[in-house]
Formats: sequence, structure tokens, C-alpha cells
Amino acid sequence: MLDGKLEYRHGQHTYLLEPGDALTFRGDVPHGPENLIQLPIRFLAIIHYVESS
Repeated sequence: MLDGKLEYRHGQHTYLLEPGDALTFRGDVPHGPENLIQLPIRFLAIIHYVESS
């Protein structure tokens, strides 16, 4: 998180994210911002794909 505050849902759990926080999770579980608490919000989203062998 760079700016703002939000609750982020991953499956059945929510996580409060504030500037300086990071979250790593499995992408095959439903996920996304749940509640925008403090605007403006800026965060980096980095997606890592694993190559199949």
C-alpha cells in the first residue's frame, strides 16, 4: 500500500491494509478490495505467473 486505507478480501477473510503494508496470496481464490476506508488509495499489484513444465 502506498496511500489510503482499505479492507481487502481473500476468500472468507478480510485484511486491513494501510501505507507500508503488503499482502501475498494465491490468485486462484476470489479476492479484491472490499471496503474503501480512506481515499485516495494507491497500491501496487504485482502478478507472478509460474510456468508449467
